[in-house]
Order: sequence, then structure tokens, then C-alpha cells
Amino acid sequence: MERISLRAPAKVNIRLDVLGKRPDGYHEIKTWIYPISLADELHIEKVNTTKIIISSAHPELPLGEENLAYRAAALFMKERGLSGGVKIEIIKRIPLAAGLGGGSSDAAAVLKGMNILWGANVPPDGLMEIGVKIGADVPFFILGKGAIMGGKGVRVVKFLPPLKAWMVLINPGLPLSTQQVYQQGKWGLTKEGGDNRILMPPQDLKKMGDFLHNDLEGPALELMPIIENIKGRLHEAGASGVLMTGSGPTVFGLFRSEAEARRATRDLKMEEEWICFVAHTLSDS
Repeated sequence: MERISLRAPAKVNIRLDVLGKRPDGYHEIKTWIYPISLADELHIEKVNTTKIIISSAHPELPLGEENLAYRAAALFMKERGLSGGVKIEIIKRIPLAAGLGGGSSDAAAVLKGMNILWGANVPPDGLMEIGVKIGADVPFFILGKGAIMGGKGVRVVKFLPPLKAWMVLINPGLPLSTQQVYQQGKWGLTKEGGDNRILMPPQDLKKMGDFLHNDLEGPALELMPIIENIKGRLHEAGASGVLMTGSGPTVFGLFRSEAEARRATRDLKMEEEWICFVAHTLSDS
């Protein structure tokens, strides 16, 4: 096999607790994550060069070493002692810097794809170890199913039961830096032993609203107040629960069916620059 095509799904955090700042400067978190149907598409191909070539029609997507897919390819080849080159075309549907994990998911897809193309037979745990060196969400996307992640967001605490939910996602059309959001928050040092609570989400979406929580939402609102406006619009449209995902600024509202979600998008009072998606949770990717 010389070429493979893979989908790289986005994710939503239905809960994100910041437990404190670690001595290494990173933050200790615990987060409940599900992959969703909104996805990038990647075409990965072996080429007879020693180069890593990233291409995309997206005008703002970096194509060099700052791209996580590029870093994933370079690290995989280095870790496995591989020769040759790879060409990666990214069809970008997940907004950039949106709290949806698009870059990390692309990186995970590259690791999975190259593992197949080169016949490296690296097990998922091995790919996760490589992914840790690329970005916090990459190990989750290697798993490809609902999980509670801990530490810097790279350690599996517990797998989550499948969740059947439709959602409307709204992005204000502006990026928001994860680093800025964490810097805006006021976090003390992580307490010894951390927080050992393992709360499980309800399967009834009517009860999910009380479970949804994101410690990063407050700092993100200080940087981008429009997030509160988006949340209000989704509540007005009938969402059973509304939350900002990740470090934002994308907000999602939960609905019981595709019909309800699509009806909400028709009823929503959208601003011109806002970007709206209808998606559903995935049992695996």
C-alpha cells in the first residue's frame, strides 16, 4: 500500500476541570472527551523523496514544522528509523484554534496512517507515547473513543460509555489561543494527590446540562465576551445543555435528535461571521 485516506474527527469536552499548575509549568487537568462526526480528511502517501510535504487549500493552515501533522510525520520517521518521504494532503473542515482539537486529530491520523503504510506495527500504546511528544490531545485521538483524560490531558483515567447525542456547534469565526486562555486563568499549584473524583456523565440528555462544566470558560470569556452571547443563542434555540469546548471559542449545544439540531440551526439568530455545524458523537473513530 502506497496511499491511505483517513478521517480526523473533532472532539468536544463535556467537562474540563483544571486541578492546578504543575511545577513544570503545565496544568494538571481532568477532562471528559468524546470524538464527534465533524472531521478533517487526510490523504497520506509515500513519496520517493526524503521530504515531508504538507498541502492544503486552507489559506491559514501552516504547512511547515509548526503544523502538528508535519511534526507527527517527522517524529514517527525518527522514532522508527524510517527512510523515504511522505506527502500529506489535509482537507480542513475543523476551524483552527477552535477548542475542537483539529490539529491534534490530524497528527493522530498521520501516526495511524504512516503506521499502516510503512508496516511498522506499532501498537496503540506505542503510538500514544509518540503522540504525547506532539500535543496534549493526540493520545486521545489515537484512542478514538470517549475517555476521561488526566495529567496534562495525555493519560487515560477511564473509558466513557458511548453517548448518543446530536449537537449544534457555533464558532465565532475568530481563533483563541490555548496558551492565552490558561495564562488568563488564576490557578494555584496542583494539590498533592490531585482530585480523584471520577464522575460519570448521565445518559439522559435532559440531565446533561447539570454535568457540563469547563474551568477554562471563565478565562476565555474575559478574552472573548462573544462566547456568552453564543451560549445564550443556543439556550434560546432549545439546547438541553450548552458549553464551550476545550479552550474555546467554539460552543456546543446538545439536542436529542438530528431533526431538533437542524431545526435549531434554522431558528438561530446568527451573526454574519459565525460558523455553524451540526454533528453527533461517535462511538469510535
